[in-house]
Amino acid sequence: MLTGARGSGKSCVGAALAAQQDRPFVDLDAAALALTGLDSVAEVFEQAGEHAWRQAEAAALKESLRIPEVIIATGGGVPCIDPGRSQLLRARSEGTAIVVWLRCSPEVLAARLEKDLGDRPSLTGGDPIKESVQVASGREAMYASTADHVVDASGPVADVAQAIADVIS
Repeated sequence: MLTGARGSGKSCVGAALAAQQDRPFVDLDAAALALTGLDSVAEVFEQAGEHAWRQAEAAALKESLRIPEVIIATGGGVPCIDPGRSQLLRARSEGTAIVVWLRCSPEVLAARLEKDLGDRPSLTGGDPIKESVQVASGREAMYASTADHVVDASGPVADVAQAIADVIS
């Protein structure tokens, strides 16, 4: 299971790792969005609020953890906000999940987010890049406390996927 801040590469690296390992892949944001019946994460935040999004994430995570040998790219808040955090810690303690924190410098996160903000809603209504970097910094202790391994995710997708493969095998 891959955790980390917005822009750390969870989705891209997760897909590459799953292909490399011939394992199923779940992008938790996409799975949670499908459960809401809405078209975008921003729409969920606007119409139903962050709590509804977190509930959808938790339901998608619970469902995804049932898939044998799945690679899951979590949303950035999953390891920090219950009920996702509780599920992640339970799966980790039961030995049904290995959690890898994709860690990036604030500069790398900002550069990546500047290129592709996509469907990433602001949590505070402020500048989404500055906000994301601040949120990532504030969540570092949570990412660290839930991770079995930390991988530098600043490099190319294929290199990061290989680094993860090396630590989980």
